[in-house]
Formats: sequence, structure tokens, C-alpha cells
Amino acid sequence: MMIFGKKQKIFLGIVGGLAVVFGLLAYFQSQGILTVFPTAEDRRLKQILVIDRSKFAKPDGLPDEQFQAKITELSALQKRAQDNLDDADRWFDFGSAKEFLNDHEGAASAWERSFELQPLNFVTAGNLGNVYQYFIKNWQKADFYYHKALEVRPDYTLAYQGLADLYRFNWKEKQSQFEPQMLEAVQKDPQNRATYYGDLVEFFATRDLPTAKKYFEEVKKINPKAAAGLLDSYPQLQQ
Repeated sequence: MMIFGKKQKIFLGIVGGLAVVFGLLAYFQSQGILTVFPTAEDRRLKQILVIDRSKFAKPDGLPDEQFQAKITELSALQKRAQDNLDDADRWFDFGSAKEFLNDHEGAASAWERSFELQPLNFVTAGNLGNVYQYFIKNWQKADFYYHKALEVRPDYTLAYQGLADLYRFNWKEKQSQFEPQMLEAVQKDPQNRATYYGDLVEFFATRDLPTAKKYFEEVKKINPKAAAGLLDSYPQLQQ
């Protein structure tokens, strides 16, 4: 039988008491009564707020003093976001400053947090589509966010332009989606239908000339000047 001395008993009593206290605190936190320990969400947001200067790259032509001023501004925007972690606009501004400094991954993380809080903001979704397509090169996420933008605003030109580039130039496995996506754009964003038909003409001019001519006729009806430009680039349309 193990015999404990007085000091050991006191020590064990303290340990036991602390275990009870921590157990109660953990229980109260799990019930939402109070917050004591960092949660996985706390850690995630803290990571998004990190400023990693090694990711920065000065935009071409920007003077050094303006570049440094933007870094200082980013620190202020970080503090502003920390002060209210549920403010979508503050996360958006923090992400925009990171994007200006060419920290594209950091910008995406901040904008995603903003979009979580404000899921009807089609501008944020469009920004995410662009940063994932043109900089991070994640086609699946780019596609996801462009379509999220269109769910909110079906005539959002930027999203259709992004999808046009994605399917036509970048995500080759989805190239078959280019034509139906542009035809959807024609229907839902009719103000820019000449542009979408023009994209279709360019796409098919070296692949399927009869189809290119069909869409060229649509451009001629809407914008003869644009049609003339296409004819200069693709004289075979007149054959």
C-alpha cells in the first residue's frame, strides 16, 4: 500500500481541485456559457489575421513610400478586423489591402471570411473567383465563387467574364462548358450580349467555322463596329 506524506496529499488535493475547475470550465464553454479556451474557430481567425511580409510584392511603378504606407494601412486594417470579428466589411477591406500587396492567399482567406458573414455580397464572391483563377490557379474554387456571385446577381458581368476565361483558356477539362455558359450570359446579361457572341466567334473561328459564322451574324445585328473588328482578325468569316 502506498503511503502519502502530508505535502504529497496537499499537492494531490491541489491537482484534483484544478482538474475539477478545468473540467467545469470546459463544460461551461461547451454549453456556450463562457469562453475560456481558444476554439478551432478562434485559431482559424487568428491565422487569417496574420500579416506575412514575405508574401508582399511591390506593384509595378508604385513608389517605395506608397508601398510602405500601404503596409502601415494593412496593420491598421488588421487591428480594425480584430476589434470586430463579425464585421464583413472590415474583413473585406483587410483582404483588399492584402491583395494590393500581392498576398493573394491572404486576400482569399480574408475575403472568404467576409463572404461567410455576408453571403449575398456578389462583389466579394467575384473577387474570390478572380483571385483563385488568375493568381492562385485553383480552377475549382474559381468556378465555385463565380457561380456563387451569379446565384445572387444573375446578370453580373464580371462573373461571366471570369467564367469565359476559365473555360476557354485555363480549365481545359471544362472547355465544353464555354459555349453554354456564354449563351446563358447572353440571356441573363443582355446588355453585353455582343461581347459574349464575339467571344463565341473567336472561340469557334479556328474550330468550327459554320458555328463561328452563326454567332458572327448575331454580332453584326447588335454591334456592326465590333463585327468589323472580328472580320479583320478572322477574314474567313466572310468566306
